[in-house]
Amino acid sequence: MNSHDVFVKTDLGRDEIKSQGMGTVPREARTLLIMIDGKRDYQSYLDALDQRKMFAGFGGITSLLDLLLTLEYIEIVSANSISITTQAQSTNLSSDMKTESAIDRTFNHKPPKRMKAIGSIFKTKLSAARYENIKSDLAVYIEKNASAAEAWGYLLLLEQCVNNSQLLILAREIQRKNHGDLSLGMTDFIERIEQ
Repeated sequence: MNSHDVFVKTDLGRDEIKSQGMGTVPREARTLLIMIDGKRDYQSYLDALDQRKMFAGFGGITSLLDLLLTLEYIEIVSANSISITTQAQSTNLSSDMKTESAIDRTFNHKPPKRMKAIGSIFKTKLSAARYENIKSDLAVYIEKNASAAEAWGYLLLLEQCVNNSQLLILAREIQRKNHGDLSLGMTDFIERIEQ
């Protein structure tokens, strides 16, 4: 891959997102697949995501892109065939800066680790599976109902969520800042998270 390669979803990739198939690909790869918009080049993914080490546990953004290419969920198109305007780039930069400050403000504190009783381990496993399912559904919903710039920012924040509390904060923030379909759908997600 070179720094100017632009990625687009293939029909197979769009089908993967629609199927919401848990376990087909790792959650990190699925999140990145949802974020691929056919406008950003390889270097912009490196700059925005590798610097935050969002996908470090999976080997970084390059490993995930290689996996998605191998599975034929995405393909590379010529950078010349896609027009990226200066205005779009400045909008993305502004959105990335807002996203970065929101991440810093909301998600950069880690709760202390605590010992768990054996009885709570099973409840935790069920809760984790439910949490991942809600998180995946929310990612798909955001992609379908938000503009490309908004979706990018919200998906970055979503990937930073590590528990139900952070997911709830994000859903409420989306509901508060948006109008229309994106905001209306957050009510259902908030109810699912609070259960």
